[in-house]
Amino acid sequence: MDELEQLLNEAIEKFKAKIEEDGAIKKELVGIKRTLFINVIDKDGYSFILDGPEIKDFKRGAIDEPDVKVTATEEDFILLFKGELKPMKAWATKRLVVKASIDDLLRVRKFLG
Repeated sequence: MDELEQLLNEAIEKFKAKIEEDGAIKKELVGIKRTLFINVIDKDGYSFILDGPEIKDFKRGAIDEPDVKVTATEEDFILLFKGELKPMKAWATKRLVVKASIDDLLRVRKFLG
């Protein structure tokens, strides 16, 4: 397991813990199903499914027609996960590109906050 994959797994575990702690977020996710692709420009990416309050099928590789696609270099993803690069700065400087519906963008931002 490389550094980025380890950081992604840690982020998934933090997300699961946050869901368990916050019943309102858990309730809001009921009935939501989205496919997500972490597109790493300089290597294989990662994909998973958000099915209600659960993250399923986390794996290396792309997913066909994801609902949410997040693109950056491996280095930038690592900096983001370590808190050394702020998401809004990365987005504003085009180091991070997110393709998703406006509803999904707002939902992701809320859960990361």
